[in-house]
Amino acid sequence: MARVLAALLFLVAIMPVHAAEIDVRSGEHGDFTRLVLRIPEKTGWKLENDDRLAKLTIELPELKFSFDTVFERVPRKRLNELRQSQIGAPLELSFACDCEARAFVQSGTLLVVDIRDRPVSKQKVALPLRMGREPSQSAQEEEQLVKDQPIEDRREDAAQLPKSSGVLRSSVAQQLAPSFIPSGLGGRTVENRLFSRIMRGVDQEVLTLNPLELKGADEASAKAQAELAETLASGLGLPNLRVTTVVDRDLRVSQEVATIQPAVERCIAESRLVIEDWADETPFATQYASLRERLFGEFDKVDAEVALSLVRLYIHFGFGDEARASLGLLPASSSDHTLLAALAAAIDGRAAPQPNPLAGLQGCDTAASLWSVLSERRAPENTDTNAVLRSYGRLPAHLRAYLGPVLGEYLAEAGFVDAAQHLIRAVERGDEADKPSVAVVEAKLAGLQNNPAIEEQKLTEVIEDASASTHAPRALIALIEKRWSEGGSVTQKELLLADSFRREYRTSEIGPQLQTAYVIALGLSAQFDAAMAVLLTPGQEREGAVWQDTMDRILQRITTHADDITFLRHVAMLDGDPFLALRTGTANAAALRLNELGFFEDALRFADRPQDRKSREARAEIIARATLGAGRPHRALLELESVSGVEAERLRAEAMRASGALEQAAEALVRAGDLDTASRYVWLAGAESPLTGAEETRFGEIHLLGQALLSNPDPTEETPLAAARSLVEGSAQVRNQIETLLGRLQ
Repeated sequence: MARVLAALLFLVAIMPVHAAEIDVRSGEHGDFTRLVLRIPEKTGWKLENDDRLAKLTIELPELKFSFDTVFERVPRKRLNELRQSQIGAPLELSFACDCEARAFVQSGTLLVVDIRDRPVSKQKVALPLRMGREPSQSAQEEEQLVKDQPIEDRREDAAQLPKSSGVLRSSVAQQLAPSFIPSGLGGRTVENRLFSRIMRGVDQEVLTLNPLELKGADEASAKAQAELAETLASGLGLPNLRVTTVVDRDLRVSQEVATIQPAVERCIAESRLVIEDWADETPFATQYASLRERLFGEFDKVDAEVALSLVRLYIHFGFGDEARASLGLLPASSSDHTLLAALAAAIDGRAAPQPNPLAGLQGCDTAASLWSVLSERRAPENTDTNAVLRSYGRLPAHLRAYLGPVLGEYLAEAGFVDAAQHLIRAVERGDEADKPSVAVVEAKLAGLQNNPAIEEQKLTEVIEDASASTHAPRALIALIEKRWSEGGSVTQKELLLADSFRREYRTSEIGPQLQTAYVIALGLSAQFDAAMAVLLTPGQEREGAVWQDTMDRILQRITTHADDITFLRHVAMLDGDPFLALRTGTANAAALRLNELGFFEDALRFADRPQDRKSREARAEIIARATLGAGRPHRALLELESVSGVEAERLRAEAMRASGALEQAAEALVRAGDLDTASRYVWLAGAESPLTGAEETRFGEIHLLGQALLSNPDPTEETPLAAARSLVEGSAQVRNQIETLLGRLQ
């Protein structure tokens, strides 16, 4: 037997190792993009962040990452690209913003990678003022020094400065402050740059125009301050300047916040949250009657212990409002008063009282994690899902059936797919499971797992279920949003149902969401007149983010899908609040289409809005096309001054041609690769010779023919008769050349 076992082990050892493959799933959240990978338990991994790049290494042999469907669920506003150079290589994440990736393992086998905007404290420290610079040290060397030094070290250096003086020591300045004066600039330029940086420092609250206090400052700093004050007094009239650093400012703010905010409360003990023990097996009516009978004692005095038991009984059976009302029988100073109030609000899905004793406890390894998720209605990335599932399993059956779908929805929205699936399977095993509630969570999970068919099926089940009166409107909202994200359409039945729901629930909490969903459904059905009529109905809160977002989406749909007449009717003359509601991308798309239709002044109005100044270079070609069409070629050249590319060169050539600079236009066309048109411009400019390399183009040949016609024949010593014969032959040749030239020009 031992020999057989040894032979089997040997065969297993020599078998080829197949490449492991890991699927990368994705999900988009409000302030972060999440990637989820399932890895074997206790697998080693490493995540390294660089400038707009991160590398994820998982210690598995011959590993291959599968990420083909990642961008079907997330936009490219944070995560721009995923790539793996070869099997076994790390997964490279390319960012479209100043972001960083953070990772953690959930449930032992789920590797979660969150991509968030980089915190301000981790960005490169840049100071507006430079003091004590060594002449031999270049600006590039100093900037590299700042990049190489950890931010924690820089904060420690800054913390060691004398706070009483607020003066930047020159030694620390050399480590923290990159030089802002490039070499090769003239004196006046440097002076202007210095003054502008000083004023920016005032705006950033790192320079203060208050009397200078130099107590505790060293001699070098005091001298530098005196020289600076003298320069400012003579240059800008800004004497007595007190200097600090951006790091000092951020540390000061952090210290102020730390003194204002209370210390984080420890996790609530398990013994205070044993809701399953707050009632026995007897019917609710029996327990309630017994407590009510003993609630009031002699002289109608409330028995605090009985009142506490009554509140706990209500919470055990899921009566949140009744528990909240009965809390009035307890003294407000009771140690459990605020906790019971928070539990009662969590059961009914209401906002928690303030201060909320359950806030921020999702990471606890007790039942506090479950109730914290319910209380704050969210599951942050540090949520202990094992504790949530464990605590959920100890709840009474009726609370599991009621709270299970709610918990599952919060976990699914946070990207905890496995935990949400475990929770939903547990709910379905119970006899009291609410099928519409479960279907809503299953739809969310299907969306996170990139399964749109199952997602639509589950949402449709909820909408068509007659017993899902509270879930059907939300399911319809989710279905319409799904169709919008996919660029699809809605049926007439779904449109009518959205109209009915928005009228029925117009005064409820979801009324604004249903109104938005109805307008989006009108846009998806190409009923643009009706959609705009609803949005422009008097009484709309036009300054609200919801109205502005909906208006932008409808105008975006009109720009991309409406016919020319409808587009011009709703977009070309747009002004006021709808015009201000447009996002930059939608405004650019509208300007592009207006250019194509020949409405150049309207296109310029959309492409050159004051609120879009920051991203002007991205719209330079659109603005240049509009100004060219409007007869302003010189402005088009100014817009294209810092833009390169084939289309930009074509526009630049067109603007130069309109300005009469044909040879410069030809040079731009050569850079764009259009030799035919470039040779035509050279010929029109009257150049002596055709464009080099374009002799075989149409106008290159015309140019050569013209040169041949203008050339004088060489003098000859032939006899008069031979000279006459040569003249006749030359005339015939000239006629042939003219005929060829005219043929080329046609």
